Amino acid sequence: MKFLFFIAILLITACSSSIPTLNQYLLRSDRSSQFAVEKQTKVVGLGTVVVAPYIDGLGLVLETSAGEVRPARDHQWAEPLRDSLRAFIAQEMSTQAGQIIRSNNSGERDWQRRIDLRIDQLHGTANGEARLVAYWVVIDTDERTVISENGFSETKALSANGYSALVAAEKALLQALAIAMAATL
Repeated sequence: MKFLFFIAILLITACSSSIPTLNQYLLRSDRSSQFAVEKQTKVVGLGTVVVAPYIDGLGLVLETSAGEVRPARDHQWAEPLRDSLRAFIAQEMSTQAGQIIRSNNSGERDWQRRIDLRIDQLHGTANGEARLVAYWVVIDTDERTVISENGFSETKALSANGYSALVAAEKALLQALAIAMAATL
């Protein structure tokens, strides 16, 4: 009898607790992708995009203390960052530069300029900010020379608590990165 009572209590408490919901976030540009370029001075393509291994999973990452990070289990990117970053950065740069930045590797032989990008840090901090650290190289593919090597390191305060605010701040930082990258073309 005690056993049945214990099982009944266990079932009641198990049913009353809520199951965490999985929240997934898409990284997409808000800019229009409908434009045409009649004459392009240099064909530019986004080459290698490398993402630091600690942010290459699906979970959004928070730095809990200096040097210690934790990926979220219930708040995730809908796609791997290395894929969505390529399309996002190319779209944002295209709008900023007024020319198409190719994001796929097809037609790479036609490129006169290639941009290789490395994202070293992209996470939320313990003090309510988002941090982005990135490096990129602009290469003249005809001459096979490096035109410029560049770095970007910024933080942005979250507008509110929560992962949605973290996603918005990270997106704003990535837009600022794309603007800086476009300026080096």
